[in-house]
Amino acid sequence: MSAEFQNDLPLKGQRILVTREEGPDHSLSESLIQLGAQVHIHPLISIQPPDSWDSFDQQINHINQIDWLVFTSRNGVIFTFQRLAELNLLNEIFQSVRIACIGPATAEALLQEGLETDLIPGLYQSEGLIQEFQKMKPDGLCIWLVQAEAPRSILQEELIKMNAEVVTSTVYCNRMPQMDFSPLLELIRLKKLDWIVFASASAVKNLSSIIPKEWGKTWSSNLKVACLGEITKNAAMEQGLNVEVEPEVQNFEHLTMAISDYVSKQGQRI
Repeated sequence: MSAEFQNDLPLKGQRILVTREEGPDHSLSESLIQLGAQVHIHPLISIQPPDSWDSFDQQINHINQIDWLVFTSRNGVIFTFQRLAELNLLNEIFQSVRIACIGPATAEALLQEGLETDLIPGLYQSEGLIQEFQKMKPDGLCIWLVQAEAPRSILQEELIKMNAEVVTSTVYCNRMPQMDFSPLLELIRLKKLDWIVFASASAVKNLSSIIPKEWGKTWSSNLKVACLGEITKNAAMEQGLNVEVEPEVQNFEHLTMAISDYVSKQGQRI
């Protein structure tokens, strides 16, 4: 790569903290690096299987009683199909069930397993799914919510109000990583970061929990924040963080593009 080309990279000089566990493809960090960013990866959540698969396994054994299967995250899809493999079950077990996904990234994960989505709401969060199910009037339908441990309760509550029969299964948990956070705290203390990228509200809360109380409310004054999703954005704003970027399409490609666009526009104003 020529020096001239490197100087033209839109994120050159931007120091960005990635707070998620990176998968084998390193999709987010690699995209940022390719645009010239200096990326620091410090996971603030650890995605793990549930303590028990009993609920999931029970519902799989009664899959013929399910009308709708609802995935509320990409991780929900990933862990569901990992469990099917452990049980030596084929993906075709879901062919008789209609499937809803909370957004395009979740639907893409499902497509990679060879299954298509029957419903994606226009609003990529629980409220969007609620709106769609209200239109179809799910009175008497059995809806299976496959989700994280301790999810938002609004989707289940509203479906019950619509007289749907709702069953839930935890297929993954967001845990605080067991690691030394002092290198991350040193980056923040010395103001060696420009951006923090959050992909979940849990990561926001976990970062806030490790910030020393004596730092007060000003520790993030120099930091810009990019978030995936309105729930994550709201969690960041509740912590007093400066949310500058939230892409309309909630995936890492559009998140990277949105950060790049923001930096370019700011540069034009200087």
